[in-house]
Amino acid sequence: MRAGSGRASDPAGVGRRLAANTLHAASGRILGVLLWLVFTPRILQSLGVEGFAIWSLFLALTGYLSALDLGLVQSTLRHVAAARARGSHEEAGAFATLGVVGFLALGVLWLALLAGLHDFALRVLRVPASQAAAARFALVAGGAAFALAGISNVFMAVAQAYGRFDLANSVAVTISLFQGAGLLVVLSHGWGLRGLVASLCLALSLGIGLAAAVLAKKVPEFHWSSPRRSMPRLREALSFGGTMQLAGIFSAFHLQLDKLLLAGFIALAAVTPYELGARVAISASTFPQLLLLAVLPAAAAFHTEDDRARLRELYRRGGRYVLGAGAIALAILLGTADRLFVAWLGAGHEVSAGVLRALAIGFAVALATGMGTSLVRGVGRPDIEAWFAGVVAATHLALSLWLVPALGLRGALLAWVVSNTAGAAFFLWRLSGLLHWHRREVLVEPHVVPALAATLGWAAAAMADKALPAAAGLSAWLAAMLLGALAATVVIAVLLGSRYLDLREVRSLWPSLRKANAA
Repeated sequence: MRAGSGRASDPAGVGRRLAANTLHAASGRILGVLLWLVFTPRILQSLGVEGFAIWSLFLALTGYLSALDLGLVQSTLRHVAAARARGSHEEAGAFATLGVVGFLALGVLWLALLAGLHDFALRVLRVPASQAAAARFALVAGGAAFALAGISNVFMAVAQAYGRFDLANSVAVTISLFQGAGLLVVLSHGWGLRGLVASLCLALSLGIGLAAAVLAKKVPEFHWSSPRRSMPRLREALSFGGTMQLAGIFSAFHLQLDKLLLAGFIALAAVTPYELGARVAISASTFPQLLLLAVLPAAAAFHTEDDRARLRELYRRGGRYVLGAGAIALAILLGTADRLFVAWLGAGHEVSAGVLRALAIGFAVALATGMGTSLVRGVGRPDIEAWFAGVVAATHLALSLWLVPALGLRGALLAWVVSNTAGAAFFLWRLSGLLHWHRREVLVEPHVVPALAATLGWAAAAMADKALPAAAGLSAWLAAMLLGALAATVVIAVLLGSRYLDLREVRSLWPSLRKANAA
C-alpha cells in the first residue's frame, strides 16, 4: 500500500495525465453531440412530427439494446487496463476478443427477436399505418446498429485502456464525420427514415475498420486472442460485466421510460416535444460527463497497486471539476432555454424548453454520482452502481405510472427529478460506507458550492433575459449566447471566489491540455 507515497497531492502527475486523456476523449464526443444538434431541425422538417417520433423511438430502442450488452464495453475497459498495468498483454487480448465476440452474438440474437416481435411493438406504440413500414424497418435495423456500435466501442475501450485516448478520439471523430456525411446525403435526396438508419450503420462499419487498422499500427504490444483461447476468461468478464449489465438495463430503462409512456398513455406525437428537450439536455450533460472518461482506467490502476491515498485524492479533486462543470452547464441551460429553442427551431417550442429545464436539473443531480460510479467500476464493485440504478429505475417507474396518466408531460418531468434525487442520495450513502469515508465528505461538502453557483448563475441570466427584447434568427442566437456567457461567468466567479476550485491548479493543468490538443 502506498498511502504515504505523497504522490496523491502532486498536481503535475495524475492530474495532468487525466486532463490530457480527458481532452482526447472529449473532443470526439463533443463533435458527435454538435453533429446531432445541427442536423435535428432538418431531420424534424424532413420526417414530420410523427416520423421524428419514430426516429426518437428508434434511438430509444438502440439505447435499450445497448443496456443489454452484458457490460461488455465497461468490462473490456476495466480488465484490459488492469491487465496492461500488470504487463499481461495476452490477458488483455483475451478480454478484448470476448467483447467483440459477445457483441456479434448479441447482435444476431436481437435481430432475430426484433424480426419476430416488431408487429407487437408497433401496436403497443400505436404507430399509424402510414408510418408502419418505416417503423418496422427501424426496429429491425436497431439490432444491427446495436452490434456495430458495441464493437466500435470495444475497439475504443482497448485504446483507452492502453492510455491511447488520442487513438480512441480519432476513431470517434471519424465516425462522427462519416455520420455527418451520411446525413447530408440522405436529407438532400429525401431518403427518409430508412436512409437515416442505413447511413448510421454504414458510418459505424467504416469506423470499425479504421479502429482495427489504428490499433494494429499504433499499439503493437496489444494482440487479439482467438475466441477459443479467450474462453477461460469468460466467467471473470461476466462477473464484472453481468453486474454492469443490470446497471445498464436500469439506466436505459430510466432514460427512455417516459418516451414510451407518453406514446402509450397520451399520443405518439407527444414524444416529439419531449425528445427535442431531451436532445438538448442529454447533449449538454455530455460535456461535464466527459471529465469522467479517463477516471475508470486510472482508478483500476490505483486499485491494482492498492494505492488508496491516490484513489481518494482522485475522487476529491476530480469530483470538484466534474461538479463545477455541471454547475456551469446547468446555469446556462436554465437561463437560456427559451431563447435557445427560438434560435434553434423558431417560435412555438415553449413546451420543449420546459422539458429541457426539468431534465437538466435531473441530470445535474445525477452528475453528483459521476465520480463515484467511475470509482466503483475501477475497484471492481459495480454491484454498488447496479443497486443505485435499480433504485432510480424503480422509483421512476412507480412515479411515472401514477403521474403520467394524471398530469401528462408534467408528471413525467416530476418523476424524473424526484427519482434522480432519491437514487443519488442512496448511492452516495453506499459509496461512503464502501470506501470508509465520512458521510459529510461525500453527501454534503462537494455539492453545496456548485448548487449555490448554479442558482446564482441562473438568477443572473433570468434577470438579464427580462431586460432583453424578443428576438429571432441570428439575434436570438446572440441573445442566448449573451445570457449563457453571463450565467457561466457568475458560476465560475463563485467557484473560484469560494476556492472550491484552485486557480493555480487549473493553470498547472493547462500545459497538458495544450499538448493533448496539439497531438
